[in-house]
Amino acid sequence: MAPDNFKPKPLYEDLTAEDRIAFVTSYRLGDSLLGMILVHNLLRQGYPVEVFSQVVYQLQEWFPGLTVFPFSELPKRAPLYNHLWFERPNRKVETIRPAPDQSVRVLKESPLYRQRLPVSRVFQLICQQELGIQEPVLDNGLRKPAVLTTPPNPRKIMIHPTSSSWLKTWKLEGFLKVAQLLKRQGFEVEFILSPEDIKAAERLRGKGMDCFIQADLGAVAQRLAESFWFIGNDSGIGQLASNVGAKTITLFPLPRRAQRWKPCWGPAMTVCPTLSEKIPEIGRSLLWKQWITPEAVLETFRRFREVTDSFGERTG
Repeated sequence: MAPDNFKPKPLYEDLTAEDRIAFVTSYRLGDSLLGMILVHNLLRQGYPVEVFSQVVYQLQEWFPGLTVFPFSELPKRAPLYNHLWFERPNRKVETIRPAPDQSVRVLKESPLYRQRLPVSRVFQLICQQELGIQEPVLDNGLRKPAVLTTPPNPRKIMIHPTSSSWLKTWKLEGFLKVAQLLKRQGFEVEFILSPEDIKAAERLRGKGMDCFIQADLGAVAQRLAESFWFIGNDSGIGQLASNVGAKTITLFPLPRRAQRWKPCWGPAMTVCPTLSEKIPEIGRSLLWKQWITPEAVLETFRRFREVTDSFGERTG
């Protein structure tokens, strides 16, 4: 963690109001959405920033007014910018040889990233301490397209049982049990999966579960926006669910990861295993799946509903 008296080198020392900025996101969904916090704060200040991102390019209808290109356009367009800012090193992007008068920054190299804070807060601090933006917001500019008029269904729950790593993925049987218990309570439950997860979908459908299988992120965002609730692993889909307005419950292997990656754009709760901290972290990372039960997830959902109802939002 950076010391209290830490002062990062300001990015704004290299920046004028006329400078053109290219912001290159991660290739991952959740990181890209979080990186857009910085972009949106720059745009609010009037800076001419354009985005290169596979994720945001697929979601461009959800980011009105944003200029966005796929990664493949960066080599051709790079000479047009004064600044090339990368959210983090990105192996999906062709190596760029900057001109002598171009500045290149990798934001993940900022000491602010080493602070034990939510990543969303880290981007706010970069905006504040390195870009000189007063009162930066968590808003990343995502907006529901006006053509989508269907309100969220208070009885609809989306479950996402996969993630980018098996270390972060709770057992499929656990999610299936949660879904069965929720259906008995009268909720409409649907699993959301990518085409790569077809084997898991077949197992779930064999148990009578509805599955939404889709690779297009715009369609995924729309499906999530029509649901009131989301339950799933620590994943980019969970971040997107929060970003489009769903209330999220996320399962994390470790409290430290929950503190770092809990979705930030709406009401959210987390479920972590009750493993003793005397067990080394690597051991807890491997054992956690057996220490979260379907009953614990259901209890978190019950408490979440109570909190939501207390604020006047009817959840069915």
